Amino acid sequence: MRKIATIIGGNNFIENYLVERLVKQDYIVRLATPFPAHTRDQKIFGSVGQVVPLYCSYYQENTFVRAIEGAELVINLAEAEIGKGNAKLEKINVKIVEKIAKLCSAAGVQKIIHFSALGADLHSSSSFLINKKKGEEVLLKVYPSAKIVRIGVCFGPEDQFLNKLGLIASYLPVIPVYQVNTRLQPVYVGDIADAVIKIVNMKSFDHAIYDLAGPEILSNRELIKKIVKIVHRHNDISGLLPSLVKLMALFLQFMPGSLMTTRLLNMMKYDSIADKKQKGFSDLGIVPKSIEMIAPSYLYCFRPACDFFELKKLQKEFCN
Repeated sequence: MRKIATIIGGNNFIENYLVERLVKQDYIVRLATPFPAHTRDQKIFGSVGQVVPLYCSYYQENTFVRAIEGAELVINLAEAEIGKGNAKLEKINVKIVEKIAKLCSAAGVQKIIHFSALGADLHSSSSFLINKKKGEEVLLKVYPSAKIVRIGVCFGPEDQFLNKLGLIASYLPVIPVYQVNTRLQPVYVGDIADAVIKIVNMKSFDHAIYDLAGPEILSNRELIKKIVKIVHRHNDISGLLPSLVKLMALFLQFMPGSLMTTRLLNMMKYDSIADKKQKGFSDLGIVPKSIEMIAPSYLYCFRPACDFFELKKLQKEFCN
């Protein structure tokens, strides 16, 4: 009898990498999401019937029951980063987590991996991070052996973070840096997926928290300088008043290409770095990849049209 893994959520970016690896582990993968039509590209990772999209509404418990029943592994990616007031954040990040934990316990699910956020803390100034911590607590209260994976800013070819910064650098001569001193630890999405598979394959599945973060801690200003260098631009990097940047995002998010969005600003507002007291990639035998190793391969499209830097570099090496 084949193993069944259920992924709950709508984060297609991370899901793509998880599905690809779970299929190679011979799992039948159920994608439980409010928008099953958005998962059609993930079917190519498996054979016919191996990747199964399921409609799962946050407001209909029976849809969760159908998705979880018979599964050996449940991975929860469902989260709300922003919302009107605190109600939506608590609904998705706390109450839904508790519901999933109870259903998994009743269905006899052997393994739960819950995605949380770096910096999750009840004393944080961020409502998002407070609710993520509450979600961890209600999960462990119901399902004590659950594994928790904390992540922050992720990058990869399909990301909506570095790609947005590259797009901004290609359009605006002056980049409006938001919260210049906020510290981030960007992590490659493929490393996260590899870490999850390592956790799934552990012989003993006891509770543990993993802070999965990249090899570098960068301020927002340092990160944008790095992106500007990768795309071979010479933008002026200026820190503007947060209120002014928010106003710009309010209008630019509706422009073609969504040049700047409130979600992007939310990702850059609070520190997102690993807690050294928690387990991490080193405990799983994984060396996380840096931005320089991955990002240039997909950010090159934001370089100037007349940029022949790589060609000149190859020509110089050939001549020498």
